[in-house]
Amino acid sequence: MVPNVWLFLKSLEWREKNKYYIHPSSYIENNVEIGEGTKIWHFCHILPNTKIGKNCVIGQNCVIGPNVTIGDNCKIQNN
Repeated sequence: MVPNVWLFLKSLEWREKNKYYIHPSSYIENNVEIGEGTKIWHFCHILPNTKIGKNCVIGQNCVIGPNVTIGDNCKIQNN
């Protein structure tokens, strides 16, 4: 199996176990907490020390953080 495909499949397995979704084109830095049911879409960048609550939607092309806390049930998108 091609290494990138293997990494992608392992990341899907990890996300499913943790009960949230991160689009493969998004980049999540270290020390980020993501709540259950949250979805992070295309080309997002979540910076360090960020906490995102449960059942949130982060729309495509958003940059969040560093040192940001987002509550539960929030929707954030670009304009």
